[in-house]
Amino acid sequence: MEYKKPQPLITVSVIFILASIGIAYYLDKPLFAQTKEQEQQIKRLEQSNELRINYENQIREINNKLELADWTGKQEKIKIIFDQSPFFLSKTEIFFRDIVIKSGMNFSSVNIESKSPIKSSQTQAAAPSSSQVNFKPQEGQATQSGSSVDAIKGPVNKTGFTLNVSGSYAFFKLLLENMQKQAFLISVNSVSFTPSDSINTTFTIKGDVYSY
Repeated sequence: MEYKKPQPLITVSVIFILASIGIAYYLDKPLFAQTKEQEQQIKRLEQSNELRINYENQIREINNKLELADWTGKQEKIKIIFDQSPFFLSKTEIFFRDIVIKSGMNFSSVNIESKSPIKSSQTQAAAPSSSQVNFKPQEGQATQSGSSVDAIKGPVNKTGFTLNVSGSYAFFKLLLENMQKQAFLISVNSVSFTPSDSINTTFTIKGDVYSY
């Protein structure tokens, strides 16, 4: 039998096909690995988001249970035991710590200013003239039109505070909601925030607490 040499064209075609397969493999391998890594990152983000949502729902459920159990009333009965000791925090700081933790936020610090009287029993009898008013523009306007502060009998004190907390925006809204529900009248004057990561944000709240 006569031996026939393979034609050069077939040999070149086979080599070209094998080379194409090899080049495609080495080019697609990094892309395949990158795609797998991105899929894993997406799964981790989905799991993290699901855990955050579950945590927020649990905090809200705990908050509702505390309200149903009248935790505020029970706390009033026992807090005097702790406030009388010099080794414990001030009542104002305890108040802010409690409301921040109850709202699911992380408490960082609070700066409490000294009390300043904004209304005395003498000012109830006669309304002060414009030269005697020493309020902020919002307070002066509210005083002239008859605000809720004017309706209070007796002296009223205003205590300024600067509260630093951190957490998610959803819990920050819950904190503001809880502030509105307090027996003390809390006025929020300004809010500043700085994102710390993809989930948590640092908030600085400046405001006043009105009390007798």
